[in-house]
Amino acid sequence: MAGPWEVLVIEDDVLDRGLVAELLAVRGRGGVRITEAGDLQSGLAALDQRRFHLVMLDTKLPEATALHALRAVGEKAPLTPILPHPAYISVQSRQIARQRGAFDVVVRGDLNPMWAAVNKLLTLSAFASDIRPAAPAVEQ
Repeated sequence: MAGPWEVLVIEDDVLDRGLVAELLAVRGRGGVRITEAGDLQSGLAALDQRRFHLVMLDTKLPEATALHALRAVGEKAPLTPILPHPAYISVQSRQIARQRGAFDVVVRGDLNPMWAAVNKLLTLSAFASDIRPAAPAVEQ
């Protein structure tokens, strides 16, 4: 896995946010830089500041429904993959999240599948950035 990867973790619960951040740091072996946001507004503000390779999104934020949060992040960073990470999820909710733009949905405590999805998304993100057209040159 190349890097460094910029990952934004939007999660209101301090312990859960720490769990996700620790997973990324340990499994990423120093190749993942994590920015933590404790609410949706802070996450959106972070997306205004810089580009991320991945957004890990809690689906139970107090100020937004899962679909509202998914839409808001997707509108703010349309080329950034979003990986929702609920504490639990139904098959129907997983399908709806995918229809609304989520790459996949992983259950927060299921660490191996979570890391597998993160690793796949970061690899795809690297490939996508290699094929995106370069920004036009600025005339001086």
